[in-house]
Amino acid sequence: MTLRIGSHPDNLSLFILRHRGVLESALADAGGVAWVDYLHGGDSASLLSDGRLDVAGTGSTPPVIAAGNGLDVAYLAASPDRGASCALLAMKEGPYRSLDDLRGARIACMQGSFTDRFIARLLLQQGLRLEDVTLVDLNGSDSARALREGRVDLWAAIDPWLTAARDAKKIRCVAQADDAIANRSLFWCRRRWLQQHEALAEPLLDALTANDRWIALHPRQAAELLHQHLPGAVSAAHWLTTIGARPWGIQRMNDALLAGQQRQADDLLAAGFITQPLAIAAAVVQEPR
Repeated sequence: MTLRIGSHPDNLSLFILRHRGVLESALADAGGVAWVDYLHGGDSASLLSDGRLDVAGTGSTPPVIAAGNGLDVAYLAASPDRGASCALLAMKEGPYRSLDDLRGARIACMQGSFTDRFIARLLLQQGLRLEDVTLVDLNGSDSARALREGRVDLWAAIDPWLTAARDAKKIRCVAQADDAIANRSLFWCRRRWLQQHEALAEPLLDALTANDRWIALHPRQAAELLHQHLPGAVSAAHWLTTIGARPWGIQRMNDALLAGQQRQADDLLAAGFITQPLAIAAAVVQEPR
């Protein structure tokens, strides 16, 4: 069976693996690989639900949102926690100076990503819910432009755009993600798919582990590869900074990781991002051996 894997710029491990071209030989005997290219990790759930994708890699929030919408989510693996690489930014000369001004704000973010968890935490800290703000779904440089032009009031920025934005003299940080938020990638699929094709999961995770090891040992080559396939506002130097600032590696799912997903689900429920309670551990029928 051909394994259909998602590749998008929001998950650097899979994006780099896709453009290195090394997974194809690793899975040749198992049926091969078909890469599904798309731009926004938030589209992963719909591609899985429609049967166009078998395995996705995203931030930790999309599988929770997907499960909240009724998808039979199963977890395969995770990256290490990358720390607080998300911040709420405003223009220095603008009216938004603290979280006390959050009610009614228009916030640029990548909806369905890690920024949902970040914004949920900020809202809960202020006694607010999702309906008290307006989220504007924008990617990277589009968010920075919208903030400068006044089309949004705040920007929930993540790397590599956050690294670039910190150098901008007219932008300042209103709030930064704290240690209570684990910022990691999750590799996940549908529970039904895992039950039927468990044998494909392990060689994929082995290849992901080897790929992350390669990225850590060859950061400049990885940065050039990203700049080559993602031309635009982010330079190779900024990609190199992003790669060097994060830990690389793949962890199989365990009780601690699932507990972190449960805390996230509880936050998203309390802030109004999902409408029904989730039992995250119950969503994992079995782990790949």
